[in-house]
Amino acid sequence: MSIRKGEKLTGGDINTSVRKGEKLTGGDINISVRKGEKLTPGDINTSVRKGEKLTGGDINTSVRKGEKLTPGDTITSVRKGEKLTGSDTNTSVRQGEKLTGSDINTSVRKGELRYQYFVFCKECQCLQPGKLRVSCQSCKSGYIILYRDPDNFDDVQQRGRINGECKSEQCNGQQREVEFYFKCTGHQGEERETAAVLKHVRPNRKHRLCVVCSETGSPVMVFPCERRHVICLDCFKSYCVVRLNDRGFTENENVGYSLPCPVGCPNSLIEDPHHFCLLGVDQYERYKSFATEEYVLQNGGVLCPAVGCGSGFLLTEASRKVTCPTCQV
Repeated sequence: MSIRKGEKLTGGDINTSVRKGEKLTGGDINISVRKGEKLTPGDINTSVRKGEKLTGGDINTSVRKGEKLTPGDTITSVRKGEKLTGSDTNTSVRQGEKLTGSDINTSVRKGELRYQYFVFCKECQCLQPGKLRVSCQSCKSGYIILYRDPDNFDDVQQRGRINGECKSEQCNGQQREVEFYFKCTGHQGEERETAAVLKHVRPNRKHRLCVVCSETGSPVMVFPCERRHVICLDCFKSYCVVRLNDRGFTENENVGYSLPCPVGCPNSLIEDPHHFCLLGVDQYERYKSFATEEYVLQNGGVLCPAVGCGSGFLLTEASRKVTCPTCQV
């Protein structure tokens, strides 16, 4: 039944198309409603635009900015500015929303800033928030009181910068050098299980823009250049893959096979190759292969030309004939 403005609908009308101004009763099903209508609790599969008020029985509703959602609304897509109630389920939420404790399967962007450190976990095979842990360098016990807290990554990563008083039975209150390590928060591991901390991946508390896509997000990659340029992790992955394809990485004697800030800043190479684990298994294997080849070539070595080999090796002495130690060709 197709009904235009002015008609009144009874409870048994089904598959009805209704325009602005009609009054709908509780039994109307599969109704398309525009701005201004009032919906009763029995309306099902309703498409509602800005300004409508929704009652508790509305199901599978698409709601735009400004609507108020009641606890019965299900499978709701909500954009920036909406307030969500405790029963909203399977909700996609962007920056600025307030989420209550019962929101389920929620994707939240640009708001997760409570973690200070991030690690790449080999067990989870992904980026995870990290927990900083400390132990005695001598007995490996965690019963140690620090003389001071770490102020920066150098304090954490370089030995001998911080000491403490170890309270274990073995050390018995003696002064000891402390050892810092990181654990993954994504799974329960063994006590001494560690994960590689990614020092350039930081929470974006100042909401700085990515130098590539101009979006804000968190966490981000912060390059060690003077201006501390920021790149989001998606753009970082794309940047790395493009430079891998072009063989555009730089071999540096201090940091290895690395990439500089995409803006072109000097002294901006990524200082730890573990960051390239973020590219995924296949691309990281390519990275390691290219890095090995580059190191061999820059240090006077050669690559085996045999089909299916390609091994790199350094020459121990000058010779006109060389045998590959891998394939013996």
